[in-house]
Amino acid sequence: MRVSTPTHHRNSPLSHSRSISRCPPFDNTKKLYKMSFSSDASSASAAVEAAAAQKKLNLEKATNFMKQYRDPHSRELKKLSANQFMDVWSHYDKDGNGYIEGTELDGFLREFVSSANTADVSPEAVSDAMLVELKQCFMEAYDDNQDGKIDIRELAQLLPMEENFLLLFRFDNPLDSSVEFMKIWREYDTDGSGYIEADELKNFLRDLLKEAKKINDVSEDKLIEYTDTMLQVFDSNKDGKLQLSEMAKLLPVKENFLCRQVFKGATKLTKDDIERVFSLYDRDNNGTIENEELRGFLKDLLELVKKDYDADDLQDFEETILRGVDYNDDGKINRKELTMILLALAKHNQEDDSAAKKE
Repeated sequence: MRVSTPTHHRNSPLSHSRSISRCPPFDNTKKLYKMSFSSDASSASAAVEAAAAQKKLNLEKATNFMKQYRDPHSRELKKLSANQFMDVWSHYDKDGNGYIEGTELDGFLREFVSSANTADVSPEAVSDAMLVELKQCFMEAYDDNQDGKIDIRELAQLLPMEENFLLLFRFDNPLDSSVEFMKIWREYDTDGSGYIEADELKNFLRDLLKEAKKINDVSEDKLIEYTDTMLQVFDSNKDGKLQLSEMAKLLPVKENFLCRQVFKGATKLTKDDIERVFSLYDRDNNGTIENEELRGFLKDLLELVKKDYDADDLQDFEETILRGVDYNDDGKINRKELTMILLALAKHNQEDDSAAKKE
Protein backbone atom coordinates (compact mmCIF):
# COMPACT_ATOMS: atom_id res chain seq x y z
CA MET A 1 0.00 0.00 0.00
CA ARG A 2 1.26 3.47 -0.84
CA VAL A 3 0.26 6.63 0.89
CA SER A 4 0.41 10.17 -0.38
CA THR A 5 2.03 13.20 1.18
CA PRO A 6 -0.16 14.76 3.88
CA THR A 7 -0.20 18.23 5.31
CA HIS A 8 1.43 18.91 8.68
CA HIS A 9 -0.51 19.42 11.86
CA ARG A 10 0.77 22.65 13.33
CA ASN A 11 -0.48 21.98 16.83
CA SER A 12 -0.12 18.27 17.41
CA PRO A 13 -2.28 16.96 20.28
CA LEU A 14 0.51 14.50 20.95
CA SER A 15 2.61 17.27 22.45
CA HIS A 16 0.09 17.59 25.24
CA SER A 17 -0.43 13.92 25.92
CA ARG A 18 2.81 12.04 26.34
CA SER A 19 6.58 12.03 26.45
CA ILE A 20 8.55 9.43 24.53
CA SER A 21 11.64 7.64 25.74
CA ARG A 22 14.81 7.23 23.70
CA CYS A 23 16.23 4.35 25.69
CA PRO A 24 18.74 2.19 23.79
CA PRO A 25 17.58 -1.19 22.46
CA PHE A 26 18.52 -4.44 24.17
CA ASP A 27 22.22 -5.28 23.68
CA ASN A 28 22.82 -7.92 26.34
CA THR A 29 22.47 -11.07 24.26
CA LYS A 30 25.72 -12.59 25.48
CA LYS A 31 24.63 -12.22 29.10
CA LEU A 32 21.34 -13.96 28.37
CA TYR A 33 23.20 -16.65 26.43
CA LYS A 34 25.58 -17.35 29.30
CA MET A 35 22.81 -17.19 31.86
CA SER A 36 20.67 -19.69 30.02
CA PHE A 37 23.31 -22.26 29.21
CA SER A 38 25.17 -22.40 32.54
CA SER A 39 27.20 -20.59 35.13
CA ASP A 40 30.50 -21.92 33.81
CA ALA A 41 31.92 -22.86 30.40
CA SER A 42 32.46 -26.56 31.08
CA SER A 43 28.91 -27.27 32.24
CA ALA A 44 27.51 -25.29 29.32
CA SER A 45 29.58 -27.34 26.89
CA ALA A 46 28.57 -30.60 28.51
CA ALA A 47 24.89 -29.66 28.48
CA VAL A 48 25.00 -28.70 24.81
CA GLU A 49 26.87 -31.86 23.84
CA ALA A 50 24.48 -34.05 25.82
CA ALA A 51 21.42 -32.47 24.26
CA ALA A 52 22.92 -32.74 20.80
CA ALA A 53 23.85 -36.40 21.27
CA GLN A 54 20.52 -37.32 22.76
CA LYS A 55 18.48 -35.86 19.94
CA LYS A 56 21.00 -36.74 17.21
CA LEU A 57 20.86 -33.29 15.75
CA ASN A 58 22.50 -32.38 12.49
CA LEU A 59 23.88 -29.04 13.60
CA GLU A 60 25.14 -28.02 10.19
CA LYS A 61 21.66 -28.28 8.75
CA ALA A 62 19.87 -26.79 11.74
CA THR A 63 17.72 -23.79 10.90
CA ASN A 64 17.37 -20.73 13.08
CA PHE A 65 15.32 -17.74 11.95
CA MET A 66 17.15 -15.29 14.23
CA LYS A 67 20.57 -16.29 12.88
CA GLN A 68 20.16 -14.13 9.76
CA TYR A 69 19.93 -11.00 11.92
CA ARG A 70 23.24 -11.57 13.69
CA ASP A 71 26.71 -10.61 12.59
CA PRO A 72 28.37 -13.88 11.38
CA HIS A 73 31.55 -13.16 13.33
CA SER A 74 30.57 -11.35 16.52
CA ARG A 75 27.04 -12.78 16.63
CA GLU A 76 25.75 -9.43 17.83
CA LEU A 77 22.26 -8.57 16.62
CA LYS A 78 22.21 -6.25 13.65
CA LYS A 79 20.03 -3.16 13.61
CA LEU A 80 16.69 -4.15 12.09
CA SER A 81 14.71 -2.12 9.61
CA ALA A 82 10.97 -1.68 10.09
CA ASN A 83 10.29 -4.40 7.52
CA GLN A 84 12.76 -6.82 9.14
CA PHE A 85 11.20 -6.25 12.54
CA MET A 86 7.82 -7.05 11.03
CA ASP A 87 9.25 -10.24 9.55
CA VAL A 88 10.49 -11.34 12.99
CA TRP A 89 7.17 -10.54 14.60
CA SER A 90 5.14 -12.35 11.95
CA HIS A 91 7.44 -15.38 12.08
CA TYR A 92 6.99 -15.97 15.80
CA ASP A 93 3.41 -14.74 16.24
CA LYS A 94 2.30 -17.68 14.14
CA ASP A 95 -1.38 -17.53 15.05
CA GLY A 96 -1.54 -13.77 14.50
CA ASN A 97 -3.23 -13.07 17.83
CA GLY A 98 -0.90 -10.19 18.73
CA TYR A 99 1.26 -12.11 21.21
CA ILE A 100 4.27 -14.40 21.21
CA GLU A 101 3.21 -16.97 23.79
CA GLY A 102 3.26 -20.65 24.67
CA THR A 103 5.17 -22.73 22.14
CA GLU A 104 5.76 -19.57 20.07
CA LEU A 105 7.63 -18.02 22.98
CA ASP A 106 9.58 -21.22 23.63
CA GLY A 107 10.67 -21.33 20.00
CA PHE A 108 11.67 -17.68 19.99
CA LEU A 109 13.76 -17.98 23.16
CA ARG A 110 15.52 -21.13 21.96
CA GLU A 111 16.40 -19.53 18.64
CA PHE A 112 17.27 -16.14 20.11
CA VAL A 113 19.79 -17.60 22.56
CA SER A 114 21.27 -20.36 20.40
CA SER A 115 21.80 -17.95 17.49
CA ALA A 116 24.35 -16.12 19.65
CA ASN A 117 26.65 -19.18 19.64
CA THR A 118 29.42 -19.07 17.02
CA ALA A 119 29.40 -22.88 16.90
CA ASP A 120 26.00 -23.00 15.14
CA VAL A 121 24.25 -24.66 18.05
CA SER A 122 20.78 -25.90 17.21
CA PRO A 123 17.83 -24.34 19.05
CA GLU A 124 17.07 -27.83 20.36
CA ALA A 125 20.38 -27.73 22.26
CA VAL A 126 18.65 -25.44 24.75
CA SER A 127 17.32 -28.05 27.16
CA ASP A 128 13.94 -27.85 28.81
CA ALA A 129 15.58 -27.04 32.15
CA MET A 130 17.61 -24.25 30.55
CA LEU A 131 14.47 -22.93 28.89
CA VAL A 132 12.59 -22.72 32.18
CA GLU A 133 15.35 -20.63 33.78
CA LEU A 134 15.81 -18.52 30.67
CA LYS A 135 12.10 -17.79 30.37
CA GLN A 136 11.87 -16.72 33.99
CA CYS A 137 14.74 -14.27 33.67
CA PHE A 138 13.60 -13.06 30.29
CA MET A 139 10.03 -12.40 31.35
CA GLU A 140 11.14 -10.59 34.49
CA ALA A 141 13.14 -8.24 32.29
CA TYR A 142 10.75 -7.71 29.37
CA ASP A 143 7.21 -8.76 30.28
CA ASP A 144 6.17 -5.30 31.45
CA ASN A 145 2.52 -6.11 32.11
CA GLN A 146 3.37 -9.54 33.60
CA ASP A 147 0.87 -11.44 31.48
CA GLY A 148 3.27 -14.29 30.66
CA LYS A 149 3.54 -13.42 26.99
CA ILE A 150 5.33 -10.94 24.75
CA ASP A 151 3.46 -8.25 22.85
CA ILE A 152 4.88 -6.18 20.04
CA ARG A 153 5.96 -3.31 22.31
CA GLU A 154 7.87 -5.68 24.56
CA LEU A 155 9.60 -7.25 21.56
CA ALA A 156 10.54 -3.75 20.39
CA GLN A 157 12.42 -3.26 23.66
CA LEU A 158 14.44 -6.38 23.02
CA LEU A 159 15.56 -6.06 19.41
CA PRO A 160 17.88 -3.33 18.13
CA MET A 161 16.05 -1.33 15.47
CA GLU A 162 16.23 1.88 13.51
CA GLU A 163 15.98 4.62 16.09
CA ASN A 164 13.06 6.39 14.42
CA PHE A 165 10.98 3.24 14.13
CA LEU A 166 11.82 2.23 17.70
CA LEU A 167 10.44 5.54 18.93
CA LEU A 168 6.99 4.53 17.69
CA PHE A 169 6.94 1.78 20.34
CA ARG A 170 8.80 3.40 23.24
CA PHE A 171 6.24 5.42 25.17
CA ASP A 172 7.24 6.60 28.64
CA ASN A 173 3.73 7.62 29.55
CA PRO A 174 0.62 6.00 28.10
CA LEU A 175 -2.39 8.26 27.73
CA ASP A 176 -4.01 9.11 31.05
CA SER A 177 -7.50 8.35 29.82
CA SER A 178 -9.62 7.48 26.83
CA VAL A 179 -10.72 11.12 26.70
CA GLU A 180 -7.24 11.99 25.43
CA PHE A 181 -7.44 9.08 23.01
CA MET A 182 -10.72 10.33 21.54
CA LYS A 183 -9.32 13.86 21.15
CA ILE A 184 -6.37 12.45 19.19
CA TRP A 185 -8.73 10.25 17.18
CA ARG A 186 -10.80 13.29 16.19
CA GLU A 187 -7.64 15.21 15.26
CA TYR A 188 -6.35 12.58 12.85
CA ASP A 189 -9.60 11.21 11.44
CA THR A 190 -9.67 14.32 9.28
CA ASP A 191 -12.37 13.13 6.88
CA GLY A 192 -14.64 11.95 9.68
CA SER A 193 -14.88 8.48 8.15
CA GLY A 194 -14.66 6.69 11.49
CA TYR A 195 -11.31 5.15 10.51
CA ILE A 196 -7.66 6.19 10.54
CA GLU A 197 -6.69 5.58 6.95
CA ALA A 198 -3.18 5.33 5.53
CA ASP A 199 -2.66 9.05 4.89
CA GLU A 200 -4.06 9.91 8.31
CA LEU A 201 -1.89 7.31 10.01
CA LYS A 202 1.16 8.78 8.31
CA ASN A 203 0.16 12.20 9.68
CA PHE A 204 0.00 10.67 13.14
CA LEU A 205 3.38 8.92 12.85
CA ARG A 206 5.05 12.07 11.50
CA ASP A 207 3.80 14.13 14.43
CA LEU A 208 4.74 11.40 16.88
CA LEU A 209 8.32 11.30 15.61
CA LYS A 210 8.52 15.07 15.45
CA GLU A 211 7.43 15.33 19.07
CA ALA A 212 9.89 12.62 20.09
CA LYS A 213 12.96 14.06 18.38
CA LYS A 214 12.01 17.73 18.07
CA ILE A 215 13.41 17.72 14.52
CA ASN A 216 12.22 16.85 11.03
CA ASP A 217 14.68 14.28 9.70
CA VAL A 218 12.41 11.40 8.68
CA SER A 219 12.23 11.01 4.91
CA GLU A 220 8.94 10.58 3.10
CA ASP A 221 9.98 7.11 1.97
CA LYS A 222 10.69 6.08 5.55
CA LEU A 223 7.34 7.43 6.70
CA ILE A 224 5.63 5.39 4.02
CA GLU A 225 7.57 2.29 5.13
CA TYR A 226 6.65 2.92 8.76
CA THR A 227 3.00 3.49 7.89
CA ASP A 228 2.80 0.29 5.88
CA THR A 229 4.52 -1.66 8.67
CA MET A 230 2.29 -0.29 11.41
CA LEU A 231 -0.76 -1.17 9.34
CA GLN A 232 0.52 -4.72 8.98
CA VAL A 233 0.98 -4.93 12.74
CA PHE A 234 -2.20 -3.28 14.02
CA ASP A 235 -4.72 -3.69 11.20
CA SER A 236 -6.17 -6.95 12.53
CA ASN A 237 -8.95 -7.32 9.96
CA LYS A 238 -6.62 -6.34 7.09
CA ASP A 239 -8.90 -3.73 5.54
CA GLY A 240 -6.08 -1.24 5.04
CA LYS A 241 -7.15 1.17 7.80
CA LEU A 242 -7.41 1.29 11.58
CA GLN A 243 -10.73 1.12 13.37
CA LEU A 244 -11.13 2.36 16.94
CA SER A 245 -10.12 -0.86 18.69
CA GLU A 246 -7.06 -1.25 16.43
CA MET A 247 -5.88 2.32 16.99
CA ALA A 248 -6.37 1.77 20.73
CA LYS A 249 -3.65 -0.91 20.60
CA LEU A 250 -1.26 1.45 18.82
CA LEU A 251 -2.06 4.30 21.21
CA PRO A 252 -2.73 2.62 24.58
CA VAL A 253 -4.36 4.17 27.60
CA LYS A 254 -2.69 3.71 30.98
CA GLU A 255 -5.75 2.06 32.53
CA ASN A 256 -9.39 1.42 31.83
CA PHE A 257 -10.63 2.70 35.19
CA LEU A 258 -13.90 0.80 34.78
CA CYS A 259 -12.00 -2.52 34.98
CA ARG A 260 -11.19 -1.94 38.63
CA GLN A 261 -12.53 -4.40 41.17
CA VAL A 262 -14.87 -1.85 42.70
CA PHE A 263 -17.01 -1.97 39.56
CA LYS A 264 -17.14 -5.75 39.54
CA GLY A 265 -19.60 -6.01 42.41
CA ALA A 266 -17.09 -7.29 44.98
CA THR A 267 -17.40 -4.18 47.15
CA LYS A 268 -20.05 -1.55 47.64
CA LEU A 269 -19.84 1.40 45.25
CA THR A 270 -19.38 4.58 47.27
CA LYS A 271 -20.01 8.24 46.53
CA ASP A 272 -16.24 8.78 46.43
CA ASP A 273 -15.87 6.04 43.80
CA ILE A 274 -18.43 7.75 41.60
CA GLU A 275 -16.82 11.15 42.10
CA ARG A 276 -13.41 9.77 41.05
CA VAL A 277 -14.90 8.42 37.84
CA PHE A 278 -16.70 11.68 37.14
CA SER A 279 -13.50 13.68 37.65
CA LEU A 280 -11.58 11.33 35.38
CA TYR A 281 -13.86 11.98 32.43
CA ASP A 282 -15.01 15.56 33.12
CA ARG A 283 -11.69 16.95 31.99
CA ASP A 284 -12.83 20.56 31.66
CA ASN A 285 -14.56 20.47 35.06
CA ASN A 286 -17.77 21.99 33.73
CA GLY A 287 -20.03 19.56 35.59
CA THR A 288 -21.00 17.34 32.66
CA ILE A 289 -19.38 14.57 30.61
CA GLU A 290 -19.81 15.55 26.97
CA ASN A 291 -18.29 15.33 23.47
CA GLU A 292 -14.87 13.57 23.59
CA GLU A 293 -15.27 13.15 27.34
CA LEU A 294 -18.46 11.19 26.78
CA ARG A 295 -16.99 9.16 23.93
CA GLY A 296 -13.92 8.36 26.03
CA PHE A 297 -16.13 7.11 28.85
CA LEU A 298 -18.27 5.08 26.44
CA LYS A 299 -15.14 3.63 24.79
CA ASP A 300 -13.99 2.31 28.17
CA LEU A 301 -17.47 0.99 28.88
CA LEU A 302 -17.72 -0.66 25.46
CA GLU A 303 -14.34 -2.38 25.90
CA LEU A 304 -15.79 -4.30 28.84
CA VAL A 305 -18.16 -6.18 26.52
CA LYS A 306 -16.62 -5.98 23.06
CA LYS A 307 -13.04 -6.64 21.98
CA ASP A 308 -13.25 -5.43 18.38
CA TYR A 309 -15.25 -2.29 17.78
CA ASP A 310 -15.40 0.62 15.37
CA ALA A 311 -16.88 4.13 15.29
CA ASP A 312 -20.32 2.82 14.34
CA ASP A 313 -20.33 0.50 17.36
CA LEU A 314 -19.43 3.43 19.59
CA GLN A 315 -22.17 5.58 18.07
CA ASP A 316 -24.78 2.86 18.53
CA PHE A 317 -23.61 2.34 22.10
CA GLU A 318 -23.85 6.07 22.81
CA GLU A 319 -27.42 6.20 21.54
CA THR A 320 -28.39 3.18 23.65
CA ILE A 321 -26.83 4.53 26.85
CA LEU A 322 -28.25 8.03 26.44
CA ARG A 323 -31.68 6.65 25.66
CA GLY A 324 -31.59 4.85 29.00
CA VAL A 325 -30.20 7.54 31.32
CA ASP A 326 -30.26 10.96 29.63
CA TYR A 327 -33.62 12.05 31.02
CA ASN A 328 -33.07 15.75 30.34
CA ASP A 329 -32.16 14.87 26.73
CA ASP A 330 -29.12 17.16 26.53
CA GLY A 331 -26.73 14.59 25.03
CA LYS A 332 -24.51 14.79 28.11
CA ILE A 333 -24.04 12.83 31.33
CA ASN A 334 -24.26 14.50 34.73
CA ARG A 335 -23.36 13.02 38.11
CA LYS A 336 -26.79 11.53 38.71
CA GLU A 337 -26.85 9.89 35.28
CA LEU A 338 -23.31 8.57 35.71
CA THR A 339 -24.31 7.09 39.07
CA MET A 340 -27.11 5.16 37.37
CA ILE A 341 -24.71 3.74 34.79
CA LEU A 342 -22.07 2.69 37.32
CA LEU A 343 -24.58 1.09 39.67
CA ALA A 344 -26.03 -0.85 36.76
CA LEU A 345 -22.51 -1.91 35.73
CA ALA A 346 -21.63 -3.11 39.24
CA LYS A 347 -24.94 -4.98 39.55
CA HIS A 348 -24.50 -6.63 36.16
CA ASN A 349 -20.98 -7.76 37.01
CA GLN A 350 -22.11 -9.08 40.37
CA GLU A 351 -24.85 -11.13 38.69
CA ASP A 352 -22.33 -12.51 36.19
CA ASP A 353 -19.99 -13.51 39.02
CA SER A 354 -22.80 -15.23 40.88
CA ALA A 355 -23.86 -17.15 37.78
CA ALA A 356 -20.27 -18.20 37.13
CA LYS A 357 -19.87 -19.53 40.69
CA LYS A 358 -23.06 -21.60 40.38
CA GLU A 359 -21.73 -23.21 37.22
